[in-house]
Amino acid sequence: MHLSLFKISILLVIIGASGTGIIFSESDKTEQFMTLKQTESDKLSLYFDAEDIGYYKITIPEFEGQGVFYRIVDDDYDTVSKGISETKMSIRYFDVKESGIHTIILTSLSQEKMDYEIEIGSTDANKIMIPAGIMFLGGLLLLFTSFMKLKNYRIEQPDENIK
Repeated sequence: MHLSLFKISILLVIIGASGTGIIFSESDKTEQFMTLKQTESDKLSLYFDAEDIGYYKITIPEFEGQGVFYRIVDDDYDTVSKGISETKMSIRYFDVKESGIHTIILTSLSQEKMDYEIEIGSTDANKIMIPAGIMFLGGLLLLFTSFMKLKNYRIEQPDENIK
């Protein structure tokens, strides 16, 4: 089997994407289902390492336009991120500057009782760098080989079709 530069670049992209997916799926995360009344709050916590990137996913299964106020706080209750989620599903990221427990605090903005599914987790950004770099290298090689193929590609047009 002859491995061309094009096939090698596709292989690098697949290896990098697979490695990234495996590392992300094995990262620390916690999930909770909660039911809140108007202005009622609940929280969910997880330990993060320094210089990581955390994420949170807020899902409102029976979304009818009423959102939820969220706030991410560190050990000292300093706000890292805050906002209002007004969609059925919201995924956002935040930077972790210091190691410690980070907590997401939700406050319902709905008039009625509302169910929420909350997930908070680590992306393991430091571990993902190597497979992401492999995938990036494969993507650059793919662009280069595609450009070289298109550069050498010529379309001949018969003179009788030109009017």
